[in-house]
Amino acid sequence: LAGGLFANPTLTRVLADDCPVDEMFVFPATGDAGLPVGAGLSFLLARDGLAAWLTRRRRLDNLHLGPDDDAIDDALMRHQGIRCVPDPAGSAAAQCLAADQIGAVYLGRAQFGPHPLGTRGILASPARIELNDRLNQRLRRSDPMASPAVVLAQDADRVFAVTDVTRYAARFMTLSTPVRPEWCRRIPAVVHIDGTARLQIAGDDEPVLAAILHKFRAQTGLPVLASTALRLGDEPIVDHPADCIRALRDGHVDFVVTRNGVYDRGA
Repeated sequence: LAGGLFANPTLTRVLADDCPVDEMFVFPATGDAGLPVGAGLSFLLARDGLAAWLTRRRRLDNLHLGPDDDAIDDALMRHQGIRCVPDPAGSAAAQCLAADQIGAVYLGRAQFGPHPLGTRGILASPARIELNDRLNQRLRRSDPMASPAVVLAQDADRVFAVTDVTRYAARFMTLSTPVRPEWCRRIPAVVHIDGTARLQIAGDDEPVLAAILHKFRAQTGLPVLASTALRLGDEPIVDHPADCIRALRDGHVDFVVTRNGVYDRGA
């Protein structure tokens, strides 16, 4: 499935539940941004024929096609008043999240599409239902929905009712998944009114995010984090070091996670 219509996670969940399919995949760059990919696939189909087109298909592992993060650490270190705490195992970031702080992640190459998927996003504890109001206030947004959730593959099934139809798509945060009832009260910040959550199952190609999830689970007993776009007001998703520094300097986030550590505004 592709296109802006399928940016609706409730619609894609209903289709997954009600249609007689073995598996569903929603192209993560929903909307006009994904049109060039469809045009390329259509050209290859017309040129090579259906048989060749089908045999050459492969799964999409990720859409990390944007700019890299090679300038973020130098930019943060040069800014007066910002300090770095080395955090190779994710412990410092997890401790900040467990203390109800809001953190930005600026890791690796940016994601192609509207979802951060742990590369240019916000992480926060899902334990308080007031989180979305706090995010809207601090980020100057007006998003009425609960925050999306991110979970490691090893924990996904005990928290969410993931199925074989939806498991692959859930890597890309393109559909909502029922939250198991016993978890709804423990992670209310990511649970929609219908008892579902927009879900990302984190992959092996996201080691920093995986480390933070491991440490946060060890500290709080919660294997889930809220994960939403690092976006200020009506601006695009933050994808430039200067904008990330502005988010930290102006108090929109409490800290920034990079591959080299955790940055905050100091004492």
